[in-house]
Amino acid sequence: MLGEPQLVDPSMNKIFGYARVSTLDQNLDTQLEALQKAGCDEIFQDKITGVSTNRPALDQLLTQLRSGDTVMVARFFRLGRSRDHLIQLIGEFTRKGIHFKALDLGVDSSTPAGKLVLQIFAALAEYDRESILEKTQAGQLLAAANGKHIGRPKGLDAEKFAKVKKAVGRALSVAETVSLTGISMSSVKRYRKQIEWASTTR
Repeated sequence: MLGEPQLVDPSMNKIFGYARVSTLDQNLDTQLEALQKAGCDEIFQDKITGVSTNRPALDQLLTQLRSGDTVMVARFFRLGRSRDHLIQLIGEFTRKGIHFKALDLGVDSSTPAGKLVLQIFAALAEYDRESILEKTQAGQLLAAANGKHIGRPKGLDAEKFAKVKKAVGRALSVAETVSLTGISMSSVKRYRKQIEWASTTR
Protein backbone atom coordinates (compact mmCIF):
# COMPACT_ATOMS: atom_id res chain seq x y z
CA MET A 1 0.00 0.00 0.00
CA LEU A 2 1.29 3.45 -0.87
CA GLY A 3 2.61 5.47 2.07
CA GLU A 4 3.54 2.43 4.19
CA PRO A 5 7.23 2.02 5.13
CA GLN A 6 9.12 -0.56 3.10
CA LEU A 7 10.78 -3.34 5.07
CA VAL A 8 14.40 -4.03 4.16
CA ASP A 9 15.32 -7.67 3.66
CA PRO A 10 18.54 -8.29 5.64
CA SER A 11 19.68 -10.68 2.93
CA MET A 12 19.75 -7.75 0.51
CA ASN A 13 22.34 -5.84 2.54
CA LYS A 14 25.65 -5.45 0.77
CA ILE A 15 29.30 -5.21 1.72
CA PHE A 16 30.95 -2.29 -0.07
CA GLY A 17 34.73 -2.13 -0.20
CA TYR A 18 36.69 1.08 -0.61
CA ALA A 19 40.34 1.43 -1.61
CA ARG A 20 42.42 4.55 -2.12
CA VAL A 21 45.98 5.32 -3.12
CA SER A 22 47.97 8.40 -4.07
CA THR A 23 50.82 8.79 -6.51
CA LEU A 24 53.18 8.18 -3.57
CA ASP A 25 51.55 4.90 -2.60
CA GLN A 26 50.78 2.45 -5.38
CA ASN A 27 49.56 -0.52 -3.32
CA LEU A 28 46.03 -0.49 -4.70
CA ASP A 29 46.27 -4.13 -5.85
CA THR A 30 47.09 -5.22 -2.31
CA GLN A 31 44.04 -3.41 -0.93
CA LEU A 32 41.77 -4.81 -3.63
CA GLU A 33 42.96 -8.36 -3.01
CA ALA A 34 42.31 -8.05 0.72
CA LEU A 35 38.82 -6.64 0.14
CA GLN A 36 37.95 -9.34 -2.37
CA LYS A 37 39.07 -12.09 -0.01
CA ALA A 38 36.98 -10.49 2.77
CA GLY A 39 33.84 -10.96 0.65
CA CYS A 40 33.01 -7.49 -0.67
CA ASP A 41 30.09 -7.42 -3.09
CA GLU A 42 31.33 -4.28 -4.79
CA ILE A 43 34.56 -2.29 -4.49
CA PHE A 44 35.02 1.42 -5.11
CA GLN A 45 38.50 2.77 -5.72
CA ASP A 46 40.07 6.20 -5.89
CA LYS A 47 43.51 6.94 -7.26
CA ILE A 48 44.45 10.46 -6.23
CA THR A 49 47.13 12.54 -7.90
CA GLY A 50 48.86 15.61 -6.52
CA VAL A 51 47.15 17.35 -3.60
CA SER A 52 43.59 16.84 -4.84
CA THR A 53 40.98 16.30 -2.13
CA ASN A 54 38.34 14.96 -4.53
CA ARG A 55 37.16 11.42 -3.88
CA PRO A 56 34.64 10.66 -6.68
CA ALA A 57 34.48 6.93 -5.95
CA LEU A 58 33.92 7.54 -2.23
CA ASP A 59 31.18 10.06 -3.01
CA GLN A 60 29.50 7.50 -5.27
CA LEU A 61 29.77 4.83 -2.58
CA LEU A 62 28.12 7.06 0.02
CA THR A 63 25.08 7.62 -2.22
CA GLN A 64 24.43 3.85 -2.42
CA LEU A 65 24.57 3.02 1.28
CA ARG A 66 21.49 2.06 3.26
CA SER A 67 20.84 0.78 6.76
CA GLY A 68 22.37 -2.64 7.33
CA ASP A 69 25.07 -2.31 4.68
CA THR A 70 28.76 -2.58 5.51
CA VAL A 71 31.64 -0.36 4.43
CA MET A 72 34.97 -2.18 4.46
CA VAL A 73 38.50 -0.84 3.97
CA ALA A 74 41.80 -2.68 3.89
CA ARG A 75 43.51 0.26 5.61
CA PHE A 76 41.76 2.29 8.30
CA PHE A 77 43.08 5.71 7.30
CA ARG A 78 42.27 5.22 3.60
CA LEU A 79 38.58 5.97 4.14
CA GLY A 80 38.62 9.72 4.81
CA ARG A 81 40.39 12.73 3.31
CA SER A 82 41.68 13.57 6.78
CA ARG A 83 41.38 12.37 10.35
CA ASP A 84 38.40 14.64 11.04
CA HIS A 85 36.70 13.56 7.82
CA LEU A 86 37.22 9.92 8.81
CA ILE A 87 35.60 10.50 12.20
CA GLN A 88 32.73 12.35 10.53
CA LEU A 89 32.08 9.45 8.15
CA ILE A 90 32.14 6.82 10.90
CA GLY A 91 29.74 8.92 12.96
CA GLU A 92 27.44 9.20 9.95
CA PHE A 93 27.57 5.43 9.44
CA THR A 94 26.59 4.87 13.08
CA ARG A 95 23.60 7.21 12.82
CA LYS A 96 22.40 5.52 9.62
CA GLY A 97 22.85 1.95 10.87
CA ILE A 98 25.76 1.19 8.53
CA HIS A 99 28.54 -1.12 9.71
CA PHE A 100 32.22 -0.28 9.26
CA LYS A 101 35.18 -2.66 9.09
CA ALA A 102 38.91 -1.92 8.84
CA LEU A 103 40.86 -5.08 8.03
CA ASP A 104 44.31 -3.79 9.01
CA LEU A 105 43.22 -2.96 12.58
CA GLY A 106 40.62 -5.69 12.96
CA VAL A 107 37.97 -3.05 13.67
CA ASP A 108 34.34 -4.11 13.23
CA SER A 109 31.67 -1.65 14.38
CA SER A 110 29.09 -4.42 14.56
CA THR A 111 30.91 -5.86 17.61
CA PRO A 112 31.19 -4.34 21.11
CA ALA A 113 35.00 -4.35 20.87
CA GLY A 114 34.89 -2.60 17.49
CA LYS A 115 32.52 0.06 18.77
CA LEU A 116 34.82 0.69 21.74
CA VAL A 117 37.88 1.13 19.51
CA LEU A 118 36.07 3.68 17.34
CA GLN A 119 34.77 5.55 20.39
CA ILE A 120 38.30 5.75 21.83
CA PHE A 121 39.67 6.95 18.51
CA ALA A 122 37.02 9.67 18.26
CA ALA A 123 37.62 10.71 21.88
CA LEU A 124 41.40 10.99 21.32
CA ALA A 125 40.85 13.05 18.18
CA GLU A 126 38.48 15.38 20.05
CA TYR A 127 41.03 15.75 22.84
CA ASP A 128 43.70 16.58 20.26
CA ARG A 129 41.51 19.28 18.66
CA GLU A 130 40.67 20.83 22.03
CA SER A 131 44.35 20.78 23.04
CA ILE A 132 45.34 22.63 19.87
CA LEU A 133 42.55 25.16 20.42
CA GLU A 134 43.65 25.78 24.00
CA LYS A 135 47.26 26.33 22.91
CA THR A 136 46.12 28.73 20.20
CA GLN A 137 43.96 30.71 22.62
CA ALA A 138 46.78 30.78 25.19
CA GLY A 139 49.13 32.16 22.53
CA GLN A 140 46.62 34.86 21.58
CA LEU A 141 46.14 35.88 25.22
CA LEU A 142 49.90 36.08 25.75
CA ALA A 143 50.32 38.16 22.60
CA ALA A 144 47.49 40.46 23.67
CA ALA A 145 49.12 40.90 27.08
CA ASN A 146 52.30 41.97 25.29
CA GLY A 147 50.41 44.41 23.09
CA LYS A 148 50.53 42.25 19.97
CA HIS A 149 47.72 41.04 17.75
CA ILE A 150 47.63 37.49 16.37
CA GLY A 151 45.64 36.74 13.23
CA ARG A 152 44.17 39.07 10.66
CA PRO A 153 44.92 42.71 11.45
CA LYS A 154 41.86 44.58 12.68
CA GLY A 155 40.23 46.86 10.13
CA LEU A 156 42.59 45.78 7.38
CA ASP A 157 41.94 47.17 3.92
CA ALA A 158 43.99 44.91 1.65
CA GLU A 159 44.42 47.52 -1.08
CA LYS A 160 45.48 50.31 1.29
CA PHE A 161 47.72 47.94 3.20
CA ALA A 162 49.49 46.96 -0.03
CA LYS A 163 50.07 50.63 -0.90
CA VAL A 164 51.54 51.37 2.51
CA LYS A 165 53.72 48.29 2.33
CA LYS A 166 55.02 49.41 -1.05
CA ALA A 167 55.74 52.88 0.38
CA VAL A 168 57.61 51.35 3.29
CA GLY A 169 59.67 49.35 0.82
CA ARG A 170 60.60 52.61 -0.91
CA ALA A 171 61.56 54.12 2.47
CA LEU A 172 58.92 56.85 2.21
CA SER A 173 57.96 58.76 5.35
CA VAL A 174 54.48 58.75 6.84
CA ALA A 175 53.76 62.22 5.42
CA GLU A 176 54.99 61.22 1.96
CA THR A 177 52.87 58.07 2.04
CA VAL A 178 49.76 60.06 3.01
CA SER A 179 50.42 62.56 0.24
CA LEU A 180 50.97 59.93 -2.46
CA THR A 181 48.25 57.46 -1.52
CA GLY A 182 45.54 59.65 -0.02
CA ILE A 183 45.26 57.29 2.93
CA SER A 184 44.67 58.92 6.31
CA MET A 185 47.68 59.43 8.55
CA SER A 186 46.20 57.28 11.34
CA SER A 187 45.69 54.39 8.93
CA VAL A 188 49.18 54.75 7.47
CA LYS A 189 50.71 54.68 10.96
CA ARG A 190 48.63 51.63 11.91
CA TYR A 191 49.57 49.71 8.78
CA ARG A 192 53.23 50.63 9.18
CA LYS A 193 53.20 49.23 12.72
CA GLN A 194 51.66 45.99 11.45
CA ILE A 195 54.26 45.75 8.69
CA GLU A 196 57.13 46.45 11.07
CA TRP A 197 55.84 43.93 13.59
CA ALA A 198 55.48 41.26 10.87
CA SER A 199 59.05 41.85 9.72
CA THR A 200 60.43 41.37 13.23
CA THR A 201 58.56 38.09 13.82
CA ARG A 202 59.71 36.29 10.68
